[in-house]
Amino acid sequence: MSSLPRERLDPATRILALAGAILGAWLYLGGLDRALIQHGNESMYAAPPVRMLETGDYLVPQWENRAFLDKPPLTFWILAAGYRALGVSVASAKLPGALAGLATALLLGAWVGRRAGARAGLLAGLTLVFSFQFSVVALTFAADTFLTLALTLAIAALDAACRREDGSDAARGALAGAALSAAFYCKGLVGIALPAGAVAAGLLFDRARPVRPLRRGAWAVAALVVLVAPWHVAMSQRLGTQFWRLFYWENQFLRGATSRFMQKPRGPIYYLGVLAWGLFPWSLQLPGVLRRSRRSSVFLGWLVFGAVFWSLLVMKREVYLVTILPAAAALVAEGLARPQDGRLRWRRAAWIAAALVAAAALVFWTIAFERLVALAESRGIALFLGVGIVGLFGAAVAAAFRPADLRAPFGVALGCGVLLVALQSFEARLVRYDPMPDWGARARSECARGCDGFLFANNFNSIDFYSGFDWTFVADPAGEVPRRLVHDRGFLVTWTSQESQLSGLPLRWEVVDRRPAFRHGPMSAALGVPGQGLDSLSLIRIERR
Repeated sequence: MSSLPRERLDPATRILALAGAILGAWLYLGGLDRALIQHGNESMYAAPPVRMLETGDYLVPQWENRAFLDKPPLTFWILAAGYRALGVSVASAKLPGALAGLATALLLGAWVGRRAGARAGLLAGLTLVFSFQFSVVALTFAADTFLTLALTLAIAALDAACRREDGSDAARGALAGAALSAAFYCKGLVGIALPAGAVAAGLLFDRARPVRPLRRGAWAVAALVVLVAPWHVAMSQRLGTQFWRLFYWENQFLRGATSRFMQKPRGPIYYLGVLAWGLFPWSLQLPGVLRRSRRSSVFLGWLVFGAVFWSLLVMKREVYLVTILPAAAALVAEGLARPQDGRLRWRRAAWIAAALVAAAALVFWTIAFERLVALAESRGIALFLGVGIVGLFGAAVAAAFRPADLRAPFGVALGCGVLLVALQSFEARLVRYDPMPDWGARARSECARGCDGFLFANNFNSIDFYSGFDWTFVADPAGEVPRRLVHDRGFLVTWTSQESQLSGLPLRWEVVDRRPAFRHGPMSAALGVPGQGLDSLSLIRIERR
């Protein structure tokens, strides 16, 4: 596929794109030293590489005191390499994901630029970088960010192998197979299924037949097998049938096809809402740009197949949808970069809707302003949030007044970037409401000879990373802690209101610290939602009598 003639951009577009690139780099890299490990699954990626460095075992990850076979090893290897080079810290845990997020945006921008021109390429990269969900995932969930980067590479390579006549069959096929193996090593079979389905759907939309599919397909399969087979052989030799049962049966099949890991079912249209807020305000433009492309409908196939694939699974989580955000960003950028596409009314309506949402956010900001000031202990940071909301509102209004202006979307992207930086600055002021770094350091210092850690009625497993050892979830502390306490001393983290549940614990226990912590995030606290603000969290030392 040949690239388009070089597109000359006007000075205003260049300035906006440059400002967006600088702001994006700051958003992803500038706050790493002020960030914390997220309370949920981030420790699942950040902690096992630390154990790898300590034990020298890079084959079988360890987490929560067991062989962790939920994910393939590439994410852990990358983070372990970062820890070895930079030392173990929150910043070094988040840096690989941040770089992978920026690399995905650069790759997508280059790909779209070859298809639809420099303007569309730049806008695609900025749209992805400044989408709320992608920015959050890139700085939190390393495996999903690596998967998204690998998927972008795999879909580009596989689509080229299916459509381009130039190049040898061996080179085209082997490159596609290598890219598929990288995606597999990030999260398993989904790394193969999504690229194959996305490219097949794009070919179906275009009613096109792949180029020499048997030859190129054979080379792709051969390269894939050669690259993934050594890990399978090594794991089989180490763990035997346990590897195949845990990795493939439980985590590749049961996780997605059954309710075993998803107690609260989510309906088939669950991801529509996730896409609406995760890609806001660009998601409002999506219905107006969904169409076949004269060059290739691979992005449409990627979006449609990915959405259907994830929606059919029983296991549904917001983070999964990040794998199709590059496709959505590409479709939006290619649509908005067209000078006259006959759909200006839709563009205007979508920008008006975005402005109305921003106006509603501004109302909530006004109502919650004093609470925001109290939480951040900074009137300036609270005002910065307001400036970000006003900036997005103004950019959306300007785009609505001039929907045919090709520079308007760049202004909206810049407004999104300013708002995301403001949110990041606000969250950086809230670190004092997370006691896990201090409590993890305390547990580490008191546990030179070994300790056990327990979590009751909360999900603060980020303490795994800070303490240097795994903490176990317990549903009945009085019954489970005595059985699970291997060492003479242990610690338990629970909400202060749950301390009474320890009355039947047949061990000596003492509350050594209490700290305020968020139950459901700072925004709920800022809006004064009953029962979802700050609460008291307790650290309890447990010792044998």
